[in-house]
Amino acid sequence: MERTNWRVEAAIAAGLFLLNALLLWPLFLPGEFPYRDSIEGGYASMSRFIASYPDPWGWNPTHYCGLPTQFMYLPLLLYATAFLHWIATSIPVDHAYRLLVALAACAGPVTVYFFVRSFTKSRKWALAAALTYTFFSPSYGLIWQIDKDRGLAQLPWRIQVLVKYGEGPHNAALTLAPLALVAAWRAAVSAGFGPIFLAAVLFASTTLTNWAGALGLAWCSLVMLVLGTWERKETGFQAQRFLAAGGLGYLLAAFWLTPSFIQRTVLNWPADAFAYRWGREQVLLMGGFLLGLALMLELRRRRWVSFYLAFLLTCWFGFAWVVLGFYWFNLNLLPESRRYALEFELFLLLAGLEALRLAVSGHRAWIRYPAMAAALLLYSTGVRQAWAYVSADPERWRPQPAATTTEYELASWLNAQQPRGRIFASGGLRFRMNAWFPLPQVGGTFETGLHNRLPLDFTYQIRTGIQSKPGEEGADAIRQLQAMAVEYVVVHGRESEEYYHDFSNPKKFEGLLEAPYRRLGDTIYRVPFRSYAHLVRPHEFPQRPPLHAFLPLLTPYANALQDPQRPTLAVTWEGPKRLRIDGPIPEGMAVALAVSYDEGWSANQQGRRIPVERTALGFMKLTPRPQEASTITLTYRGAREQRLMAFLSLLAWGASFALLVRERRRRRA
Repeated sequence: MERTNWRVEAAIAAGLFLLNALLLWPLFLPGEFPYRDSIEGGYASMSRFIASYPDPWGWNPTHYCGLPTQFMYLPLLLYATAFLHWIATSIPVDHAYRLLVALAACAGPVTVYFFVRSFTKSRKWALAAALTYTFFSPSYGLIWQIDKDRGLAQLPWRIQVLVKYGEGPHNAALTLAPLALVAAWRAAVSAGFGPIFLAAVLFASTTLTNWAGALGLAWCSLVMLVLGTWERKETGFQAQRFLAAGGLGYLLAAFWLTPSFIQRTVLNWPADAFAYRWGREQVLLMGGFLLGLALMLELRRRRWVSFYLAFLLTCWFGFAWVVLGFYWFNLNLLPESRRYALEFELFLLLAGLEALRLAVSGHRAWIRYPAMAAALLLYSTGVRQAWAYVSADPERWRPQPAATTTEYELASWLNAQQPRGRIFASGGLRFRMNAWFPLPQVGGTFETGLHNRLPLDFTYQIRTGIQSKPGEEGADAIRQLQAMAVEYVVVHGRESEEYYHDFSNPKKFEGLLEAPYRRLGDTIYRVPFRSYAHLVRPHEFPQRPPLHAFLPLLTPYANALQDPQRPTLAVTWEGPKRLRIDGPIPEGMAVALAVSYDEGWSANQQGRRIPVERTALGFMKLTPRPQEASTITLTYRGAREQRLMAFLSLLAWGASFALLVRERRRRRA
């Protein structure tokens, strides 16, 4: 056991960080990576909105026909990006976001070092783990699909998913998770409130960064709780302190993780994971998982492995069962099983190095020497991967100026038109557009927080033409676009440089809509647009969502929206959570407002409250009094639940600081 010299530890941590920063210097540059299928711009878009409108109980009108700010995404990285932009206004928001995720990526091996150092008390083995994590990705050797996905640069998989797919929040959560586990263990085996509070803060921080990272941390925490409780006499593990840290962590994060937020995420998650369903296959997979888990725990019960190795192996088994089941056998135990490949390879490396450490430090030569030989063989096979990473030319994945990309050119043209309605953007444009310009659109980035999923359903039908009769898909799509108050629709043809090419028939609008922009396979069509609000008779509203076979139900409603005989209502946004509707209200008419319904909206007509109802389209229906010149004001104030949970969270933070102060005073006394 080595004594802790914090100057040495700090020097090692700084060295590891600088090593990764030198290897990954393109991460710190602004611009667009060569990979065009990245969703990084979507996170930058949400950060840009937060930087302009930080109210957590506000409304974001630019994504998915409107949604509450709270339900855009988890907040920690978004608000951290906004804060960096506020204190350094010369740094654009998208670059500020890039800098933060780059810092988190470079800090990953540092937190791995402290994790191993804490549990093994060995500086050299902790350093070996951090360096191995820096240079190697066992996923490339075990999963051919991942090996095939290396692309332009020979990067470790955790960096590859960051650069190619934009998995910044997941990487950041993975950097925090080892620290959270160390803090949780110390909270359970030590005394005082301080360790509990530190573990709670790290639990909350990880969860408020990324859902996949939070679920990975939850699994590891459950394993630690079971093993620690099982061996509480030997380890001094106190389950009640561990659970207290978890409970306090939730209360600290409850201002965002309200019951409705969690419920909506859980209900939407399967739908967003390529229509995942729980069925017989998943039941069998869960049975196999529980059997394997029992075998892992039996290894420790028989004392065949150490406590720490049992913890690592059990954590790894959970991730391996999910990830390898997906990649090797095309079986999904969980929604988006593939995403846990990052945790899978981290715990594989940690478990392998711990097994090697125990083997070479033992007194049995027949174990020690074969283990050393096996390690030498494995590392020799990884030298090629590490050399390819170190020697590769970083210029191959150096970001290019955003202004040189097709997406920026399209977004810039749209912004110059000063559209009054929404944009229907697909593919990479929908992720990136709001990182540069605050244009309202039908799409967005994070769909798991949506309450109104009709924009997603309409988007799929518009792109694919599914359920439309031959020759009618263009007309059907136009009606759907008008129902969502779309003014411009962007179509990427076969020759476009945009990556996704989402439209199955890029020519569907030819001859039906004016095309003011055409260039290199990209076409922007103008949709006839009158307003966000329309006068509609009650019987013209669809009585059920006009989807699939019920698409014809939309026709009377769409005709009403475009009826030139009806007065036009003027809609003015007075900020993201307040809008005004001006115009005459004839007898027997309701107002259809193409903004997603939420219980936090209230409406007043000349100072008197009027009903706000949800339509079958998921939008708002107002029933005002007839007037020749009416003004209706809508204001979004959020839900009572949000304020209640924020109050509980504030109490938890206040009580925690009070307990910390009292504990410190007692120690001084």
